[in-house]
Amino acid sequence: MKFFLTTIVTTIFSVSFLYYLLTNPNFLPTLSSGEINWINFSVFTILLAVLSLSIFSILLYVILKISKKDISHRDRILRSLKIAGSITFGLLIVFLLHIFQVITFFWGLAILSIVLLLIFVV
Repeated sequence: MKFFLTTIVTTIFSVSFLYYLLTNPNFLPTLSSGEINWINFSVFTILLAVLSLSIFSILLYVILKISKKDISHRDRILRSLKIAGSITFGLLIVFLLHIFQVITFFWGLAILSIVLLLIFVV
């Protein structure tokens, strides 16, 4: 119960704070000189990473609870956090590579899905 409460609270906090920042006209990704505002960019990226980690961990915990009933509660939490952390870290790398125009977002998602499939299945 503590796991669900904690992840739901972090999800609500992240969503509400991201909504506030995105509707705020002063929260711009660039400065008036055209440079990237690194503080705003890092705050947005960190909140997006926390949001995706909490959503993926809840979804994976529910999937593990339905599919594998013989695993203990603690192991389900650890596995869901481990897999959700891997997915979140991969999405963060794809997002940053897309921002710096190294690779397109859809190619990055395709490569990430292949890599995650190879890591977790093989």
